[in-house]
Amino acid sequence: MDNRSLCLDTSILIAFLRNREPGASAVVEAVQSHQCGVTAINSYELLFGIHRSGKDIGENALLGPLQVWPFDKQAAEQAAQLHADLIARNQDIGVKDVLIAAVCLVHNLPILTLNAKHFERVPSLTVYIPSTLPA
Repeated sequence: MDNRSLCLDTSILIAFLRNREPGASAVVEAVQSHQCGVTAINSYELLFGIHRSGKDIGENALLGPLQVWPFDKQAAEQAAQLHADLIARNQDIGVKDVLIAAVCLVHNLPILTLNAKHFERVPSLTVYIPSTLPA
């Protein structure tokens, strides 16, 4: 992947949609300086929010221009190994975050998130929060 590519986690996208800082301005900055996208799992999480709440707060419009990295066989293999390792270390981060991390690892993508506590447990995954996002 291009070294300017960046995966936007669901937490940061929701902050953007709700205009909550520091996530909202971090998304604007990220889109201006990186090739941004989401994993298929992030897309699912946002779309599930629409169906569950019965209202769209801009999720569909936000997802439209973003690249979506797939959860494929290679990501499934990575996720299975990663999840087993995290559980063995008593550091489970939940299935959806494992799947997101696996897609990022397969595509060599850093992730921008407000949930660094989970993603920092994943070896070899570059994790950014709004205050550490490179220009």
